[in-house]
Amino acid sequence: MYRGEIKMQEMLERLKIVLKDCREDMHEPDEQGITVAVTGYHLDNAMGDDPNRNSGEMTVGIMKNHDGHFEWFNLATLIALVRKADLKCNK
Repeated sequence: MYRGEIKMQEMLERLKIVLKDCREDMHEPDEQGITVAVTGYHLDNAMGDDPNRNSGEMTVGIMKNHDGHFEWFNLATLIALVRKADLKCNK
């Protein structure tokens, strides 16, 4: 596994933790105690997840309202993670 795959695996684990109590389809996450913040102005993933140190790359912050658990995710890396997913799609 190369470094990028390790980072995506770590991101997937963090996503599972922060979204553990949500429906799988993420329908109405606000009604499931999730708040989201989006920051940044360009789509890239060279500098990481922390919006305070990633030179304006777009990030998504997800917070579980009941315990305050908060995680930042780089949007470009989230897109890469989705692209690598082995999902069955109707064509």
